[in-house]
Amino acid sequence: MTNKKIEVTELHNLFDIKHGSKLDLNKMTQCEIGDNPIAFIGRSNEDNAIVAFVEELTDQEPFESGLITVALGGSALASFVQPMRFYTAQNIDVLKPKTEMTLDEKLFYCLCIEANRFRYSTFGREANRTLKNLLVPKLEFIPSWVNGSTKNAINELNRDLYKVIEA
Repeated sequence: MTNKKIEVTELHNLFDIKHGSKLDLNKMTQCEIGDNPIAFIGRSNEDNAIVAFVEELTDQEPFESGLITVALGGSALASFVQPMRFYTAQNIDVLKPKTEMTLDEKLFYCLCIEANRFRYSTFGREANRTLKNLLVPKLEFIPSWVNGSTKNAINELNRDLYKVIEA
């Protein structure tokens, strides 16, 4: 074990941070997953914060897949990498890496963001003004085990599933 000092930086130095779409789900047309839907991201802490699937709007482009969404209120700092194009509800910020990042690195930063939840509360202090200033490890200080962790988890799950199938 090394005592290497981890250097930190503010979140805005690693990500371009924008407000989300600020849409209301009740004003959108919901659809089924097979209808080429757009994910609608709420302030939930479950299911990647996807609360519904909606039809694409003619006057607003959805955000691209692979970006991080962060709830500023509700389930404060619930952070997810979005697997498909999406719109957001109110009080959600969208983070786009300033430099290329792997999925594992983005997931690591989601955990770093969520580790600050204790600073915020529903109907109390929200992250609207302070998200950009959260301190997170600099990219070069991400632990070496992070990259490859998703692939390792999938391989381990596959091994376990084959054991169940073969039994």
